[in-house]
Amino acid sequence: MMEIRMAGIDHQNASIQQREAFAFTKAQARRAMERWKQIGKLEGCLLLSTCNRTELWISAGGQDIDPFSVLCEEKGMDPERFRSLAVNRQGREAVTHLLQLSCGLKSRIYGENQILSQIREALELSRECGCDDMVIEKLFQTAISAGKRVKTQVKIETADPSAARNAKVLLKEKLGSLENLPCLIIGNGQMGRLVANTLTEAGAQVTMTLRKRIHGTQIQDSIVPDGCCMIDYEDRLEHLESYKVVISATLSPHFTITAENAAGKHFDSAVWIDMAVPRDIDEQAGEIPGVSLYNMDDLGSASLEARNEKSLRESMEILEDYREELERWFAFREHIDLVKNISQVTTEDACKRMEKSVSQVLGEELQRAEIYPAIETAVDKAVEKLLFGLRDTLPQQEWKACLCALEESAKRDTLKTGKAK
Repeated sequence: MMEIRMAGIDHQNASIQQREAFAFTKAQARRAMERWKQIGKLEGCLLLSTCNRTELWISAGGQDIDPFSVLCEEKGMDPERFRSLAVNRQGREAVTHLLQLSCGLKSRIYGENQILSQIREALELSRECGCDDMVIEKLFQTAISAGKRVKTQVKIETADPSAARNAKVLLKEKLGSLENLPCLIIGNGQMGRLVANTLTEAGAQVTMTLRKRIHGTQIQDSIVPDGCCMIDYEDRLEHLESYKVVISATLSPHFTITAENAAGKHFDSAVWIDMAVPRDIDEQAGEIPGVSLYNMDDLGSASLEARNEKSLRESMEILEDYREELERWFAFREHIDLVKNISQVTTEDACKRMEKSVSQVLGEELQRAEIYPAIETAVDKAVEKLLFGLRDTLPQQEWKACLCALEESAKRDTLKTGKAK
């Protein structure tokens, strides 16, 4: 497991201002990974960037790489200036962290569900960029499976497992009933739709912004959640003071609302919530008379962890199974060269044994052009399947002795060496 390393910052050590300096949009993450791949900087990597954290995961192999320095270099920042904020993990510690992260145990909103889809999306992006080597793929696929199992089998006792529902709780605390409350949601991405649905279910009158065109095509009515009104994004400021609640949740690198936008408008106990990282609303807007501004750091609930001691124990028992599975997988990787050597020798021997009969039926030229590659591939896969099966059927201490014996057997008396009987 020592080939796994990760580094980044999260809500436990860094403020929202510091986190947003390290945040990546999907497009920025894609460009970064594609560049790292192109210049050969990293063998395998995955970039996870959410409201709560930014983490760079790498399969270092024999490379001596500091992932936090790579992150800072990409953002044009001095790593030593931010070193005190960084969290660095490797090996078993990194694996344990990822497994707990996948089921919301490391989230600011304890037990939230969104992190699992964010991890899945980060893995998909790593694949698209060609950065998901065998180690990254196995690690994150296992984490996703672990997260799904915990979510299915363990009840985490919280009524508000997402930022959207915690936003609703905050609004009830500040404004009372949400029935018929006029709300504006800026942004129609995943978070925006979650918030819109949550507030609509609570009886609020929700208006959502949409852009006229998305990637050059007309937007579809189905993007708007049921029960919501739609206005164009460009009209978001026109009747800003008529909304008691304004929530912004976009991926825009620019502010959706600034203090200047609200100049000359009158607000009466309005609540604005910025659910974006980087932030959507200029923090100076919080100084506008009649406006109370909150951000993602105001939506967490640290007390939930203490209320979930039983579910935490159950979750950790499940995660231990997956950690042990990964340990066995990494341990068996130490014998990969033996496996490949056995497979190669056995495949060559099998093809040699079939050479005479195949040539008699098809002719030498045809057999080499069309049949041999298929035979080699089939035999190679079958042999590797048997060998990798040893990982799950033999005690770990017997792996090396068994594989060495098989290697000796594969090399002895083969047709490849002209000694077969």
